[in-house]
Amino acid sequence: MRCLLFIAALLCLAPGARADTPIEVTGEVIVVHGKVPTVTAPAAQRYNPLKTPPYTDRAINSDAWTRAWMMLDIDETGTVVRVKFLKKPGYDLEPIAVAEAFKQRFSAALDEQGQPMRSRVVWSIEWPSVWWLDSIASPRSAMPMVGSPPHRADRDVPCRGSGPLNLDMLHPVYKDCSQPDLTKADSAPWIFPPVQKH
Repeated sequence: MRCLLFIAALLCLAPGARADTPIEVTGEVIVVHGKVPTVTAPAAQRYNPLKTPPYTDRAINSDAWTRAWMMLDIDETGTVVRVKFLKKPGYDLEPIAVAEAFKQRFSAALDEQGQPMRSRVVWSIEWPSVWWLDSIASPRSAMPMVGSPPHRADRDVPCRGSGPLNLDMLHPVYKDCSQPDLTKADSAPWIFPPVQKH
């Protein structure tokens, strides 16, 4: 199953279950072995796929283009109850990634009988290079759409590791095209929402 999202829910699993069919993840195929019940996947609610999350000073000063991959545990009401990192973004962005993940709300996943069920999704949060956004006169708060038909402005930005380092450039722009490390799905620690003070 596939959700075309800028911060994207890409893999839906019931807790403890695994899929035995290929799942397309941003142009690549990841195969996870096992079985998963037939369900209606949770869908993100009131979600803007082009909105970028806040940046840290370190990410801005480093001109980083980075991405977090997270697993979200979603309860029967569509609330994110805990999260874990499958790939950390670095640049002191982890607290922002966690906060953004807990802000998400979903329609509940449904089991074969149409009843709400707990589920998990793999979710990506991306921070484009601030210099790159500034260079195309785009606000830092959103990924711009360009062209006709409209498409994301970063479509032709090469992935990190795909070409020469361009060390002679002041701002060599390569985007983070990393994929989630699903080997961490069981071993990475869960992060719970902060306790609300009254």
